[in-house]
Amino acid sequence: MTKKFNILYVDDESDNLLAFRSVFRRFYNVTTAEGGEQALTLLKDQSFDLILSDQRMPEMTGVELFEAIMNDFPNAVRIIVTGYSEMQPINKAMKEGKVAQCITKPWNVDELKNIIQEALNK
Repeated sequence: MTKKFNILYVDDESDNLLAFRSVFRRFYNVTTAEGGEQALTLLKDQSFDLILSDQRMPEMTGVELFEAIMNDFPNAVRIIVTGYSEMQPINKAMKEGKVAQCITKPWNVDELKNIIQEALNK
């Protein structure tokens, strides 16, 4: 039996969390968080192989979340999900190794599944 990877999806929009969970729970152990603070709380008790985070959230951006967890979770794959064209902070974080990849919203299920699987197989 193959290992089911643990994935954390962080987004301030509950519809996005529900959609992600409903599609990907068959393939992975999916946990969701409604923002960076909730994600940080979850990360105190559980480890994740891959963390996807929305970039634009009210209290903490996805890049800020990844900066906060970088030292404690260096092996977790970190992917930003964004529906906006503000790429400067994301590009900077990618160059610094804080973000592995950026995916635009709305995401395509098959494309996102391939990106996640590739990232987990590295």
